[in-house]
Amino acid sequence: MKEILDRVPTQANRYLVTPEGGGTPFYAIITRADEPIEAGTPVGRALFMALQGMEASTIAFNPDGSVTQIFDTGTLTITFPSSTTIIETFVGDKYTVTKTTTFNADGSITEVIS
Repeated sequence: MKEILDRVPTQANRYLVTPEGGGTPFYAIITRADEPIEAGTPVGRALFMALQGMEASTIAFNPDGSVTQIFDTGTLTITFPSSTTIIETFVGDKYTVTKTTTFNADGSITEVIS
């Protein structure tokens, strides 16, 4: 596990520009102007900690043997339809992602994300 910290600049979006051909370096403020269709997921501490499994959630062990984990960003349901298969379904605000893990007879593991 790696503790991840957000970078906190005192001068956000400020860069020192040094001309390749020489000349006096100067500071510039760079502002994104790409007009995105989708803003995307902010890359920062919260994202990287969540990728490591360090995220607040509520877990329920259901009577049918499934497990439900509720996060701020959506709900993960894990089912065990057989002794060789695990199905994890994450339902978020915009998308649903399913991962099926199969333990094969030869000892290998197959994972399919859909």
